[in-house]
Amino acid sequence: MFTVLAVGLLAMVLAGCGATPGASDPDYAAKYKAAVEELAHVASVDASYKSSGGMGRSGDVFLHADTSDREEMMGLLRDAFPAIVDAAAGDPEVNLAIQVISADEASAVSPTDLGYSGAGSLTSYRTFLSK
Repeated sequence: MFTVLAVGLLAMVLAGCGATPGASDPDYAAKYKAAVEELAHVASVDASYKSSGGMGRSGDVFLHADTSDREEMMGLLRDAFPAIVDAAAGDPEVNLAIQVISADEASAVSPTDLGYSGAGSLTSYRTFLSK
């Protein structure tokens, strides 16, 4: 009887460890998308977010620009980068790829084009942006 209770208790404790994969992933992706989809020069936004129980979280926000002009794309990135980080306030740590893709899909800009050289995590983005 004790063994059955111990095994049951252990199973309950282990089941509670880590995030439930996919539990709120669509909500996070939708929040990041909403933060940037109304910005100037945004034609569309593809956002994804994935929780991998015990393995962390990852996501991406790909903004498809309505222009292929690099300076306009950089301006969009300057607006979008802090907007996404602000929208993520209070969220769990995540490795998040952010890109602005040109209308002709021939080029893209990312936070590295703004001088960012970190790991792509929310924490390092906040540090870079001094938030």
